[in-house]
Amino acid sequence: MSRRSRQLLILFTSAAATVLGGCAKHIQHAEPPPILNRSYVDLEVGWRIMTVTPILRSGKYKPEIKETSSANGGAELSAGDDFIGYEISYYEVTPGKQYGVAIEFVAAENKINGKASRQAQPRARLFDLSSDVGFIRLVFLTRASRADHNQAILAAADLEELNRLTEALETDTAAICESQRESHCEWIPEGISVQPEKRDPQRPKKWVPAT
Repeated sequence: MSRRSRQLLILFTSAAATVLGGCAKHIQHAEPPPILNRSYVDLEVGWRIMTVTPILRSGKYKPEIKETSSANGGAELSAGDDFIGYEISYYEVTPGKQYGVAIEFVAAENKINGKASRQAQPRARLFDLSSDVGFIRLVFLTRASRADHNQAILAAADLEELNRLTEALETDTAAICESQRESHCEWIPEGISVQPEKRDPQRPKKWVPAT
């Protein structure tokens, strides 16, 4: 695996870390651990969103990350034979048709076996929002176990409704996340990393993390 692949593997691993030892003991209806960290970012016009999606033979998005010892005594991360590459896609944050902001898909590129190929559509279509919503927020929830990381896309027709959706999600992450005409709630699939970016004020051609 190339250095670039390892870096991106770490990126989407940090967004959806794999619990190797506790999977067999997971109880479906168990109470979720308490949330220690909660944060969100409201998307702004002129920003872009970069997503990194692992490409797995299994068709899933979440690779099983394994740590092995290297020859020099360090540690290396590996996703095994299931991991064959990754996709980087970009979305643009534009002015909304009536107010607020909108999201437009810009480009996607697969990187498999060191070869890049442009894609007409991303593997996981995110931000498929109604034009009735103009306030869009990315919510990041980190649980006490430091292993379960949830990201969600929230959107609403007004800021009051957006705040209500955010509070409901932070209070009870087991609640139903669904969309209506004037509101939107969507979990980002585990394994996919979503990073909002903005232009560097000092170097306008360079993009930097917005959070």
